[in-house]
Amino acid sequence: MNDDLKNIKFSPILDYNYAPLFEEVKYNGKTLTDSERKEFVTMIDKTIAEFSSELPVIYNILKNNKQQDDEYHKTYYTVVSVMLFVVMTMIDSMVASKYFILANVDYDRRFMRGKLKVIINEGFKRLYGFDNSTNKKSEWNRLPPILRYFPEVIKSQYNDLTCRLKQHSESSSWWKEERNLETHIDAENLYESRQEEIIESKVMMDSMKLYSTLLAVKIFLTNIHDCIYKSLLKKYNRGELTEE
Repeated sequence: MNDDLKNIKFSPILDYNYAPLFEEVKYNGKTLTDSERKEFVTMIDKTIAEFSSELPVIYNILKNNKQQDDEYHKTYYTVVSVMLFVVMTMIDSMVASKYFILANVDYDRRFMRGKLKVIINEGFKRLYGFDNSTNKKSEWNRLPPILRYFPEVIKSQYNDLTCRLKQHSESSSWWKEERNLETHIDAENLYESRQEEIIESKVMMDSMKLYSTLLAVKIFLTNIHDCIYKSLLKKYNRGELTEE
């Protein structure tokens, strides 16, 4: 086992181009065919399976680090805690998208569209926020205090993503009105809201706006995790850590 640890290879920190994940996609009037709809659901199922398999690992890491009070464990806990939020929200948005696509009863489709808008709005609100108040409580705002431990490439990526997230937060209301109606069940106005024409492709594009944003953050958090892992491996190889 000692030899295995010493021989572990790790890749360099990924200098990722996040810009494509924040590009606004305009609705072009296209309607999904039955075969495209089936392919999309298959893709969603594969994505859900892939990401949901990570949840037990993430949760166990959180449990193992939660009671540790040193700086390393507190830093690691913060990173993994934000990752749990990101992965669960990605999965939830995909599940809601899937059942919107699969719904073949008109009321079901309108209901699922509304609930998907709730996830989109609440997801971005919790991720980054829409104003100073919500930004301070956001998952993204938990990261600055720990960035001092990481190399410049990580700090640069954080600044890049912060600018993109801020622009995203100002790009639209992120379906705040629909979220309010769906959450507070203002029946008369909710009924009127749900009567809006359902354009399937456009609804899925709205969902992908949140998904792509979360994916960018997941990639960034994976880079941070790799930094932590490499730091531990270096300490181990210098004899500063030992296996128990």
